[in-house]
Amino acid sequence: MARALTSDHHCQPAEGQSGDGALIGNMHLHEVQPGLFMRLNRVRKCADIMIRSIIEPSLKIAVVWRGEPEVTFGPNSHVLKKGRALCIALDEPTEFQLQSLKGAYEHSAILSLTPAWLKFHLGVSCASEALLNGKHDQSHHLFHHLFHQYWQPSARLMERLEECSQQSPGNAAQRLALESVALEVISECLAATAALSHPASQGRGEQWQEKLEDWIHSGEAAYLSQPEMAARLGMSVRQLQRRYREAYGSAIARDLRRRQLMRAAHLLQDRNVTVESAAALAGYRSAANFATAFRRQFGVPPSQRPVVPT
Repeated sequence: MARALTSDHHCQPAEGQSGDGALIGNMHLHEVQPGLFMRLNRVRKCADIMIRSIIEPSLKIAVVWRGEPEVTFGPNSHVLKKGRALCIALDEPTEFQLQSLKGAYEHSAILSLTPAWLKFHLGVSCASEALLNGKHDQSHHLFHHLFHQYWQPSARLMERLEECSQQSPGNAAQRLALESVALEVISECLAATAALSHPASQGRGEQWQEKLEDWIHSGEAAYLSQPEMAARLGMSVRQLQRRYREAYGSAIARDLRRRQLMRAAHLLQDRNVTVESAAALAGYRSAANFATAFRRQFGVPPSQRPVVPT
């Protein structure tokens, strides 16, 4: 697997420790499209090990949902952890190190977008250009080798990666699912990093509010996490939370729950809608949890189908 994307690769246990069985679990490398690689790791380290290699130019995207591996690209160290994904531009061959302690877990997905893939699909000449949407901000020295951003993957994406990591695709449907989740990682990453790199140019005016209102009225908001909303709106989660509070005067999570319950109450006024259906349309998996939240909001159970103002 290492030879596909690296050179001068070494994996060594600490002095005095055996290298036999140093890693237990599964590691799979898939070329999901020509020039687009995804490695899925579900391993436990049974020795203190050090991995060293030279990584070829590429855009790297790392998503971790168990463990906190520490990696080094050139002179810079990064700790990868759940909810804090990393993307880093390697515009030239780069020295890489990963140090793991005995007993540590690593469940992760590492994507490698080669220059050929970036050129064909994104029309850019190097990895850092992809992270900055082709905008070279020379005055701020953003457009360079080792430029990186942290971003927050959605809960749905983490669940899909976890599911994919538990199997080795053997048929066409599984391979297409793997390609789909890889492209979803790239999409979320580039949307999030674009917002972080150019926050002043994102979400101008009331356009983001119009989109959000559409999601609320259609019911789609009940099924979107805040990271998914932020990525679709071209801003970071923190920006979304701040802008929402400024625009509506309340925290987004609390207010969206209230508005979803209002929508459910209006639906219940139609006698053809059951309490279970209203709960699902409001984003609640449990009718009991929905009933509790509904009573807290309106003072009566949903079975009474109260009339609420529009």
